[in-house]
Amino acid sequence: MGWGFRSLVFGVLCLTAALAASGASAASARALCGTERWTVKTLQDRPRLLPARAVTLRYLVTRHRPAGIGNARIPFERHVFIVTAAVTLVRPEDDGDFHLVLRQGALHMIAESPLPSCDVRAAPVYRRKMAAARKAVRVCARARVAGVVFFDYDHGQTGVAPNAIELHPILGFRCLRR
Repeated sequence: MGWGFRSLVFGVLCLTAALAASGASAASARALCGTERWTVKTLQDRPRLLPARAVTLRYLVTRHRPAGIGNARIPFERHVFIVTAAVTLVRPEDDGDFHLVLRQGALHMIAESPLPSCDVRAAPVYRRKMAAARKAVRVCARARVAGVVFFDYDHGQTGVAPNAIELHPILGFRCLRR
């Protein structure tokens, strides 16, 4: 296990311990959760998702970005995709998500995994998948990542795709041998 991952785990453990020591409730832990399109990002809008389909990272980063994305899920965001790519960065974000950068050659995009306390209204089956994937997330040269497609706003995030497409939330994660 590399030092980057150990630092990440240490940071999450410190945050959890600090919340517990302060007597923080689940409600105050949820205060860390994001707000922008949050019910869509965390499946709390309870969508009917389509079966998972393996695609390339190129396929995802070349999809046309819809105009005028609002707070509601658009039809394309019902797709679950599986990509195989290098995971070059895993870091915690202010909203509690683990932010991953996926790369295939010069192409890159983001995948994110929310805190379990931030997806409380998602269906139990998806909550379990998100939690298991989050525990498995790490930097590796080749990983298979399954997640729900999501169009974010481009606000200069590290690893953002040209069309700001993401896999959010991650529903499955496995590092692969070459």
